[in-house]
Amino acid sequence: MRIIIDTNILVRFLLETEKGTGQNKIAAHFIDKADEIIVPTHVLCEFVWVLVKGYKMKPDVVYAALSDFLQRDKLITREDEIEAGMLFLEKGGDFADGVNEYTGRSMTRGRAVFVSFDKKAVRLLTERGLSAMVPQL
Repeated sequence: MRIIIDTNILVRFLLETEKGTGQNKIAAHFIDKADEIIVPTHVLCEFVWVLVKGYKMKPDVVYAALSDFLQRDKLITREDEIEAGMLFLEKGGDFADGVNEYTGRSMTRGRAVFVSFDKKAVRLLTERGLSAMVPQL
């Protein structure tokens, strides 16, 4: 069976505090038995946000858990988007900012400036030589 997983499935599957619960077992069963696991990039954005903001996990812990999950053979993802998000997460930034900047740059063929009030995101991008700015009047 091919499955498209939602954020709540991934959280139940990977989060240690959920191990042994009914939903954790069900999530693990579906992930383990699936022939293909389709993981939309926005599911990973939500997953990181839930763990960092909701569960107060450190970005490096989330990075490690996500890296491990992404090694599975049966996953179908948009690797380029995920790589951009993981690069941000690895440096303590927001996974979604990395994905959003990459996607926007791809959509404009690099002819746009990433604009955000998130100073860390802007710094991470400008350090890599990419066009980004904090807007000001």
